[in-house]
Amino acid sequence: MMVKLAAVMAGVLIVLMNSQGARVDEFTGYEKVVQETHEDSLALRQKVLRETVAKDEYWIKGNWGETIWCLAALYSNQKVDKVNQDLLENANAFLEAVKSLKDQAFRPETSKKLPWPWAYFALTDYTRILCMFHSGSPHYPGRLRPETESAMKESLWLLVKSKSKVKDASLDQLLVHHGTENHDLTLRPNYYLIASVLKDDPAFKGRKYDDGKTAAEHYEAYNEYFREWPRKRAMIGMWFEMGSDTYQKYSWPALFNLHELSPDPLVRKRFGMLLDIALVEEAQVSVRGRRGGGRNRAKYGKNSFESYKNLLYAPDNAGAGSSHSKVIETSKYQAPAAAIMLRKMAFPSEKPFLIRNRVPGEMHPDPLVATTDDERNSYVEDSALVNYVLRTQHYVLGCTLQNPALSMERDGKAVLKYSGISRQNRWSGILFDDPEDEEVCAVFPEIEKTRGGRPQHPHWSFQYENVLFMQRIAPGRGGMGSYSTGRMGIRFHGSKLQKTEKDGWIFASNGKAFSAVKCLDGVHEWDESSEVASPANHKPDAATRFLMHAGDVSSYKSFDEFKKAIIGNTLKVDKDRIEYSPFHGGPRLECFRYDVKAHETFKLPRVNGEPVELRPEMTYNSRYLKGRFGDDKVTVTVGPVKRVYDFGAEE
Repeated sequence: MMVKLAAVMAGVLIVLMNSQGARVDEFTGYEKVVQETHEDSLALRQKVLRETVAKDEYWIKGNWGETIWCLAALYSNQKVDKVNQDLLENANAFLEAVKSLKDQAFRPETSKKLPWPWAYFALTDYTRILCMFHSGSPHYPGRLRPETESAMKESLWLLVKSKSKVKDASLDQLLVHHGTENHDLTLRPNYYLIASVLKDDPAFKGRKYDDGKTAAEHYEAYNEYFREWPRKRAMIGMWFEMGSDTYQKYSWPALFNLHELSPDPLVRKRFGMLLDIALVEEAQVSVRGRRGGGRNRAKYGKNSFESYKNLLYAPDNAGAGSSHSKVIETSKYQAPAAAIMLRKMAFPSEKPFLIRNRVPGEMHPDPLVATTDDERNSYVEDSALVNYVLRTQHYVLGCTLQNPALSMERDGKAVLKYSGISRQNRWSGILFDDPEDEEVCAVFPEIEKTRGGRPQHPHWSFQYENVLFMQRIAPGRGGMGSYSTGRMGIRFHGSKLQKTEKDGWIFASNGKAFSAVKCLDGVHEWDESSEVASPANHKPDAATRFLMHAGDVSSYKSFDEFKKAIIGNTLKVDKDRIEYSPFHGGPRLECFRYDVKAHETFKLPRVNGEPVELRPEMTYNSRYLKGRFGDDKVTVTVGPVKRVYDFGAEE
């Protein structure tokens, strides 16, 4: 890709660059930038906390908001009497009410109806309060009054005694989720941290959980489990809910808690390392905090997790703060230098580069294990999913490479092997990277919903460098088709995008980056907003196909030259096959139609006759992040900064 782009960059200014494609002076003075970012980040977190505590209540009403507010106030050492009184009253009300409750199930859909004193997704903040401020805490001991601490422990005991089980902390459970990924991270890390406190309390250390084990035994089992958890993710890929704008805000606070609150220095160290490489991975694929590339359980636009990240980078004129938690504001963790350099100094990059990261999400063929409280999903290590991204000076184009026909047998029927959280609301497309434009323009597929719930398995995609192919998947819930999937269109978002049409192609540009989109199965039509182009004659069983080709002023002399080149490319469209060459003499790209009713005949896309690789040897493979699949060492290199994260080291 790099050679090909260079070959067409006639007339472009040649700039002295290092091996990473950055100008040789790109990172001059990075130490000062990192230091100032760290200082500004801590100051920003304190500012958010002051503003939170000053209001005496949080925008989320009920016990969820009260838990968040109490954490902010205790950490700031303000209104301590009020905090203790509120926490005590909520815990005592629960302890009294629970005596007459038959159903004590702890789930999001029931926790609002039951008087749990913290609400489901506030459990992480509630546990943080106990761990940071109880009488024996190594952090801020004694800010909880003895009676408040005792009532909180009794409330949490009623949760963990029935929900936490030593057998669930065995190492063969590392790739088993209790529900979704964010639910799992809401539950098991807190079981562990609660046990770490109860095991040393004379009032609790002798009590037996429902599985017959003590808090000390639960702690020991989960301590070993969470020593290995970050190591496993580093080896196979980090997130099942990759880039989710909805659920990352629930998952990441658990990582901060484990990094800071675990009594075990090895657990703290490994989760700190995982946070580091996760932030590097986020930064390399984001445009001013807006994540690109393949994502799932996601949609486009500004989202709350962007403001979470902004707490660590303290960017000018950008919203910062955690909307549903105050874990990050009460944390001293600092983003690594490499991530700060990527966010603030590395982009726009003069030299294009590819990012190819493995993503977990392929299910284990063993049946799901259902309990009265949750559904457990088991996954394989070697998952056939790749987050594939091309980043150039002016755009980020990416998708999730997958096999839409990957199946397993359940009850004598072929079903999808990718889990629901993996195949839900997949996102792919292009982000336009223009630092002079406050708005991040984008072109991406958009799926109409046809019923309740997010679209599942709505489309699949294949990308080779700056060419992206997308196909709608026809409905077929419970088998190999999609769910809640209506018409598929392409949205052209951004006030600066200028659109023109010729020979069935829709061309869009912000002046620096270009996108060409073609509906391959007939003519397209626009919606009322003139932003979404979709097939004019949509049918429920349609396998609508789109082709997207990206470019910029670094690879083409002008927008007109780009349009001329695209129209002149070789494109052959048949019912079951598409062949495209992205430039004269370039590679032959072949994509085959996925037929829900004949999934077993599907063939993977090919590049010059070779099928796409969905199980690459590298877990992380980019200019800045490297790591082999199954290896517990991950290397981060950004300019003069290089660090090897060794998750196998015991010290």
